Amino acid sequence: MDKGAIEFKLAGGAAAQTLGLINALYVKGRTGRDVTFRYFPHSTGTFWPFAIDFMLNEGELVDGDARIKGFEPRKDLAVGKIIRDHPLENKIFSYERFLKWIRALRLEFLLRRIKGEVALEALPQRLNLVTKRISSVSGGFVPIWDQEVMVDMNSRFLRSRKEKSPFRKDATVSEDYIAIHYRIGDKRAKFTHDKDFGGDGIFDPACFAGILKEININSATKIYVVSDEPNVARDLLANCGIKTFLFRDVHDIWTDLYYLSQAKVLIGTWSQVSQLAAICVANNGGISFLPDSTQVGTRVRWNLPRTEFFQPSYLEENHPIYSADFDLESDAHKGYLKKQIHNSVEVTDA
Repeated sequence: MDKGAIEFKLAGGAAAQTLGLINALYVKGRTGRDVTFRYFPHSTGTFWPFAIDFMLNEGELVDGDARIKGFEPRKDLAVGKIIRDHPLENKIFSYERFLKWIRALRLEFLLRRIKGEVALEALPQRLNLVTKRISSVSGGFVPIWDQEVMVDMNSRFLRSRKEKSPFRKDATVSEDYIAIHYRIGDKRAKFTHDKDFGGDGIFDPACFAGILKEININSATKIYVVSDEPNVARDLLANCGIKTFLFRDVHDIWTDLYYLSQAKVLIGTWSQVSQLAAICVANNGGISFLPDSTQVGTRVRWNLPRTEFFQPSYLEENHPIYSADFDLESDAHKGYLKKQIHNSVEVTDA
């Protein structure tokens, strides 16, 4: 019996939201049912506003500011910063910590299924469990590549944005380059917060050096770094002997994703931005290298075309980059500001 539209429950940053949209469009194409979206900006323990409204059709967004039990949002929350009074930080009891225990006991899928919801939990095969009898779908959403979905994503992106689309190859990009996506941000809190926050730590730049050596790149090929903290990332790589360049554009998630998507080779970290970029790179004919696991034991349970996996290593606990009170670079997360950023392909050595 068809229950109407399937509701997708989204959380996390712009890349996580976009992966949810990709999963929803895949399900829509497979089942023929419409999809709607409900977004929870605080449920991950870090504040992320809704960022993909421009890619949704009229009527698809049910709620872009859904609340979680036990937390009252404040106006002073900073994008990308850990919420220190979040229920996940409550050492006694909270509904969110209860849900965490349920997940640890592997009961979430069963309990949600009873009420007509599929919890994907990063298992791509569960997308096939979403039938006409299912009423809702929750994360974690998985990186998948589907040609029809990519066509739809490209159309949705272009209709409301001035930036170039990451969901197709741009013929005006003539330079073959390597892109490194280096996630830092709240992973600085690896050793000072609950493992739910930035749990896998910060990649040792030697990981990137090893892959670059393995693929034996032409010495003339430029390497660009994209990061939530690009200057910090560039310095870390330089300390490992890797010379990188920065794109001159104002730092913005969609601009970042566009440049990552056009790379001939992408090397990523354990990040949904890296995973989303790898989908786009595969769609555009490049190849990607992604980590196969995290420091806390989470392993990849999905595959992407034109993608190879490597075993990562991480900076040690005593590295000065780790801090309970880290400060992001001033231009971090500008993609959440409701501004149109004009397009540029210039680069800089600065």
